[in-house]
Amino acid sequence: MKDLAHAVRSDHKQTQQLYPVVDDQGQLTGVLTRGDLQKFLREHPAEGDGRPLTELVRPNPAKAYADEPLRVVVYRMAATGLTRLPVVERGDERKLVGIVSLNDLLKARVRSLEDERRRERVLNVRLFFPRASKSDTLSGLPPTP
Repeated sequence: MKDLAHAVRSDHKQTQQLYPVVDDQGQLTGVLTRGDLQKFLREHPAEGDGRPLTELVRPNPAKAYADEPLRVVVYRMAATGLTRLPVVERGDERKLVGIVSLNDLLKARVRSLEDERRRERVLNVRLFFPRASKSDTLSGLPPTP
């Protein structure tokens, strides 16, 4: 608790909002939110007064799966009201592989839109200038449509 309290207090940019909690084997047992930790530390300013961290852990968090489309993750965030989810393997829901945030999803969407705009800018020249046949070119006649 002391280390976590120090990390929360020293993160001035407040970038870390979700803390996955894992057991000795590295298996996900739950999550802690920055808000829960801040509230707890306000109520117990002496680094939790020796209380165990397990009192704060949310044991069955909503999760994202590593193999699912981002659209599904967005819908899950909207349905739960959460903006960050632990990412786990589908076959082993306790195997933590990362965290995904709403900001990550928005960045991915922006990249997708930019790629789409780039593809739309590239025009197929053949649509405007049909290909001339060899015989038309040799005869000096304009190309046939």
